Amino acid sequence: MAGMSERTALQPATVDFLLSPRGEAVLTELAAQPVGDADLLPTLTWLRRTLTAEEAGAALALAQLRRQAGAKFPQSAALFFTATALEQATAAPIAVQRAAWLDRWAPPGPVLDLGCGIGGDLLALAQRRPAIAYETDPVCARFAAANAAALGLAERVEVRNRDWTVDLAAGELPAVAAAFADPARRVDGRRVFHLDQLTPPFAALLALRSHVDVIGVKVMPGIGDDEIPPGWGVEFVSHDGVCKDAVLWHGAAARWPRWATVLADDAVFTAVADSTPPPVGPLRAGQVLYEPDPALIRAHALGELSTQLGARLFDSQIAYLVADAYAPTPLAQAFRVEEIHPFHLGRLNARLHALGVAQVELKKRGFPAAPESLRPKLRLAQTGRAATVIFTRRGDDRLMLICRRLASGDGEE
Repeated sequence: MAGMSERTALQPATVDFLLSPRGEAVLTELAAQPVGDADLLPTLTWLRRTLTAEEAGAALALAQLRRQAGAKFPQSAALFFTATALEQATAAPIAVQRAAWLDRWAPPGPVLDLGCGIGGDLLALAQRRPAIAYETDPVCARFAAANAAALGLAERVEVRNRDWTVDLAAGELPAVAAAFADPARRVDGRRVFHLDQLTPPFAALLALRSHVDVIGVKVMPGIGDDEIPPGWGVEFVSHDGVCKDAVLWHGAAARWPRWATVLADDAVFTAVADSTPPPVGPLRAGQVLYEPDPALIRAHALGELSTQLGARLFDSQIAYLVADAYAPTPLAQAFRVEEIHPFHLGRLNARLHALGVAQVELKKRGFPAAPESLRPKLRLAQTGRAATVIFTRRGDDRLMLICRRLASGDGEE
């Protein structure tokens, strides 16, 4: 039901209803009602007593989206979403950190938000500076303005429902201190993976340099090293252990050619790309293996973490660190290496049986097969302990490491 407005675009009159006092009253009532799949029919029947079919469907869809949005937006109960825009919106913690970065390095003045969607980044930017937003989708543009108003930011935000590239070409973009752009990374519903596939084209984003110097462009986290334009820096951003996106920065905001920002444990950590790689050493049973946060891996920024942990790589091409002692860190997952074997499925099953493993987590790095493809072939105990099996390699040797996941409360060493 949450995707209802995506299959049939919301009509202007339905948007008017959702944004009206009457719509607000309905949404307030729905906030106190169950809106799960089992509740759809009775809830729709109740709504249809006073609403049109489209109004009822749109209100119920928005009520569901508000509950889904709680993980991204702390104030989601007051905000307006479409399913696609919510999926693509920047989570509030990332948006807050990004707005702080832009505010720190841009000269005084307002900012542009180019392709604001329903306002994930816009709301954070407007907390710090006046913001002028562009959005071509009329529903998202209206919802972005409504979301700013819901958070008391209406006087600091102007939303323009038009194509910013047209205004740029005509010399009609407003004078600003900085710009943040979020180009579409989907074409016909499919993700794209290269800068030249973005909408608008990356050439238009490069042309922004003629208008403003401090620029941030949200791009795909898998951006290739050879795609990063000269003179730009790239920041890889991780939240809750997932590398969510990358940002290309130009001007004063490009503090380094390459760096990682990790949001973890209610803190922000920054790691700059290594000038020299971490040392390489032996791999032995009994060691602690650290899997660095994916943003650090993408940024090639393992050196400082390696020093902090007293750790080293066991292969120069594999982004796992190993150390003799355990030191909890929010920047890496940790595993105690119990056994190391050349890869052999029969041998793995024998060892899992001997160790009484009933639940197994499968991970890999530098290994050709998808670990989950091996799961149906594993023979696990009915009851017993948990283990993690890491499939990796050292040089040309394929390895399987049987490990125990560690947590900060384990009290080791």
